[in-house]
Amino acid sequence: MEEQQNPQQYPNQTPPPQNNYGNPQQQYQQPQNGYGNPQQQYQQPQNGYGYPQQQYQQPQNNYGYPQQQYQQPQNNYGYPQQQYQQPQNNYAYPQQQYQQPQNNYGYSQQQYQQPYQPYAPQMQNGCAYQPPQKKEPGRVANFFLSLLPLVGFFAVQILVSVVVVVIMVFVNAFQSGRTQNVMAAYEEIVSASIPVATALAHLVSAVGFAFWYRLSFQKPRPAPRETVQKLRPEPILMGLGLGILMAVFSSGTAGLETLLFPRMVEDTYAMLEQSGIGTNYMVIFATVILAPIGEELIFRGLTMKYAEKAFGRFWAANLLQAFLFGVAHMNWVQGVYAFFGGLVLGWVAHHYKSVVFSMIMHFAVNSFSTFGGDYALGWIPVNFLSVTLLIVIPAALAVGLISWRTAAAKKRQALSQSVFA
Repeated sequence: MEEQQNPQQYPNQTPPPQNNYGNPQQQYQQPQNGYGNPQQQYQQPQNGYGYPQQQYQQPQNNYGYPQQQYQQPQNNYGYPQQQYQQPQNNYAYPQQQYQQPQNNYGYSQQQYQQPYQPYAPQMQNGCAYQPPQKKEPGRVANFFLSLLPLVGFFAVQILVSVVVVVIMVFVNAFQSGRTQNVMAAYEEIVSASIPVATALAHLVSAVGFAFWYRLSFQKPRPAPRETVQKLRPEPILMGLGLGILMAVFSSGTAGLETLLFPRMVEDTYAMLEQSGIGTNYMVIFATVILAPIGEELIFRGLTMKYAEKAFGRFWAANLLQAFLFGVAHMNWVQGVYAFFGGLVLGWVAHHYKSVVFSMIMHFAVNSFSTFGGDYALGWIPVNFLSVTLLIVIPAALAVGLISWRTAAAKKRQALSQSVFA
């Protein structure tokens, strides 16, 4: 029999094993689970499938997708977060591509605005009824409309004159008690009624044509702040300056007509004195205050605007209204310089886009002619040299001012177009 070996006799040999499987202690460590996997090769698994910790991270859902490759999905289709943003509707459109829709058709806000509402016809007696649309008048109709204010101005003067004369005849008949005395004094009654009829006719014209102009060309009505903002110093001074120049020009034109047609000028001045111009307070008030309002609404307001629609050009409309303005004075002496003054008044109303400034100019003309003409120009002798200077100098200054302001307006318009282009 062989002798049993004692382990103490062989200290250099391998010691007995640490467990029941015969595995030495130095080669194998204590396993982590029941499968005999060494600790150095496999780490503690993250779940029940034995996946090592270094190779797989904690999955985000039940499909085992790693965290680095896929982000948290936005919906049930597993789209990653970086590729698709939060959907705007049930179609999972990304936010950058589509904006919030305006309606149920998914139109984007930048491309389509609020959808057009369908036309709902009006119902009348159970049937669809479409009201007739207002048709704009054509060129021919606008031309005749441009003549209508002058006709209305003459009609107002005739009607007011007749009414005033009839009233004064009945008053004189009631006071005297005899019709024969009234018929004998008929001419005196008519002559006395001229100042009253003139003032009343200008008052009716100012009110009546203001309503006409308001209904035709002032819709909607401008706010009071806008009207006040238009009253700038520059157009007011321009209107006053051009008015004084036109008053001097009118004096020169009347002096030239006196040299050429003395008898006609004498008859005209006699008629004006009989009507009370320059002497009667009612006529002075009508000439200085009421006439600029009513006549500007008639000629630079209604007539010129209708003529612009008829001709399509400002210069043609300005010529027509200036000619009708001269005709309205019903005499050659006033009609000639009224035509040239009407051209300047038309430019003022057109350039500043308001009849208010042409009213200011008209006020300056009538005021200078009524109160300051005799004092400022009465000492100048009436000869061809003096009247020529009175015509040429104010006309040249007026043309220079108009040209300067027109060029400045065109420059501002060109500058604004270049800025917003």
